[in-house]
Amino acid sequence: MIFKIVSFLLAAYFVFAGVVQYNDPDPLHWMLLYFTSSLACILAAFDKDKLPLLYVVIGMAAIEIAATIDGFFDWLRTGNENLITAKMTDEKPYIELGREFLGAFISLVVIVWLWYRKRPNNSK
Repeated sequence: MIFKIVSFLLAAYFVFAGVVQYNDPDPLHWMLLYFTSSLACILAAFDKDKLPLLYVVIGMAAIEIAATIDGFFDWLRTGNENLITAKMTDEKPYIELGREFLGAFISLVVIVWLWYRKRPNNSK
């Protein structure tokens, strides 16, 4: 029961994350990542998730992480701005890239967690 509740809460988070990407300059691939992550969480809540879907989402998240990791490290080097409250500007692209990195990382962690419970050698 707790797993279902957590899965639905994560699904709601990913739907929210996908919806707020609508105004982003590059919304499609982010919306696809977040909505697919949400779908995986919903399917997992009903024990209908499939490993191929999880592998696809892991790949999508890994690609986004690879594309944004430099900006995340730039943000770490500055060390003085809050990613949540900082204003995005052209002079500080690491703010958006850091946020995008963390979003993809959250997706990756959640989907790896779903994979871990679903993997073939997992004894239930």
